[in-house]
Parts: sequence; C-alpha cells; structure tokens
Amino acid sequence: MNMTENVSPWVAAAQSIAADVQSSVPDDTDSPEAPAQGIGFVAAHGGAGATAWAAILDGADHGQVMPHVGVSVVLVARASLHGIEAAKAAVAAHGQHAFDAVLIVPAVPGRAPRMIQNELKVLAGAVPLIPVPWVSGLLIKRSGLADFTDVPAKDLARVRAALSTIKGETK
Repeated sequence: MNMTENVSPWVAAAQSIAADVQSSVPDDTDSPEAPAQGIGFVAAHGGAGATAWAAILDGADHGQVMPHVGVSVVLVARASLHGIEAAKAAVAAHGQHAFDAVLIVPAVPGRAPRMIQNELKVLAGAVPLIPVPWVSGLLIKRSGLADFTDVPAKDLARVRAALSTIKGETK
C-alpha cells in the first residue's frame, strides 16, 4: 500500500508551505556574531508593563520570550506579590545571570506595603532591581504608544542612569 495515497491534502499542503518557509529563513550560522542591540525587556507576567517601558526606554519588547544570547535582558515585574513571585520564577527558570536587572513597576501610587518591600529585598538578593516611578498617565494610554515624555524628566534620567550602569556588567 502506498503511503502517499492516505495523506490528507491539507497535511500535504501544510508540509509544502512549511518547507518553503523553512528555506526562506535566513541562515544566521554564517554570521560570526549578532550585531550589538539595545536592551530587551521581558515581562515576568501579563500586565507587568514591559511593552510601555520598552517604548519609553527605546528598548525591544520581547513579551515573555527570552531574546537571543548577547542582548542585555531586563525582566519587568509589578511590585505585587503576583509580580514578584513571577519574577522569582523567571529567575529560577533561566538563572540569575540571564537577567541584567529587574525593572520594578509600582502596582499602586505611593509606598509599597511592608510585605512587598520584604519580598523585593529577597528578589534583590538574586538580581539588581531598578524601581521605576508610578506614572498614572500610562494607565490610560496604549502601551505601545508610551514614550519618554510620559515620565518626569528627573525620574527618567534616574532610570536610564541605573540601566546604563548595569548594561553589560553581567553579560
């Protein structure tokens, strides 16, 4: 019995398309090294703020997917129990050297509760933390449309300075 007779035409079509797509993917094994890139922002959890802060800080938003080796990676998490636990889980899964820092996005304006502060100290024992300011305007703006003008200049300068000191230290 011939095996090609029992193959669904849908499967055959998908296999031929997959072969075409695979052959059109550039072969990057020939290139010695990927070009230097900016900072890649990875969300520890949904709603962390990675898209907005990547736009504000001119970085690349990688969602919850780790970028290629050679890219400085900043994990983004909310300053909430859920956010901190997600950040701890990401650090445990990928190793503490996979991330240059964790950008801590406030969950509410003002000072975080003591329990959150204590959990952040635990996380800081593994990866440097960079707190960002509460920016209420980001709540009413599409994340991809956020830019540096949404953040007070003094706060933005502090976050950029912190990122510049960690960028490349552990990679």
